[in-house]
Amino acid sequence: MRIMICVLILCLSGSLFAAGGGAMPSSPQPSVPQKTPGEKAVDSYNAGLKNRDKALKYLEEAATQSSEKKVAKLKRKANKQFVRAANNFERAIGYEPRLYQAHGSLGYALKQTGDFSGALAAYNQCLKLRPSYTPAIEYQAEAHLMLGELELVKEAYRKLVTMDPEKAAMLALAMDAWVAKPPDSVVAGQVTEMRAWMDANIQS
Repeated sequence: MRIMICVLILCLSGSLFAAGGGAMPSSPQPSVPQKTPGEKAVDSYNAGLKNRDKALKYLEEAATQSSEKKVAKLKRKANKQFVRAANNFERAIGYEPRLYQAHGSLGYALKQTGDFSGALAAYNQCLKLRPSYTPAIEYQAEAHLMLGELELVKEAYRKLVTMDPEKAAMLALAMDAWVAKPPDSVVAGQVTEMRAWMDANIQS
């Protein structure tokens, strides 16, 4: 009797599996929680910071090289990382437009690629959201400096002296470098004007 029952069970189970009806339903997979726009913004922002830091390392390495070919190669690598950084910062802003740090960092990345108009637009947006964000004030002034907009540079320096002396010192270094090696677009007399203003207003 036991043998007949076993045979019957085997026959039934075989027919069920053959018909496709005997498979056990798969257990539901746990759902992965979706990230909020704010979390995605932070992830993109942090990715951009990593790109920016890689670019700065390439530039630091380039400064130690004597071969023009190596310098040019490292600067190209740095530029690619700044472009990637800008893309990540723009993505972060898309997720969270109020993330003022992303606007400021976007401005820095664009400035490093030579897109000064884009950089200034990003800094302006950053400072609309957070007028006291001194890194944006300083970097915005550097962009104005490269464009020869000296009155705006002076105004930024005066702000930074009271708001953030460390950032004021950074801007002073940028002005020193600009006076020592001005861009080709500088109008005659601007270097002399800036040097005189610096001698009168910046304490070493």
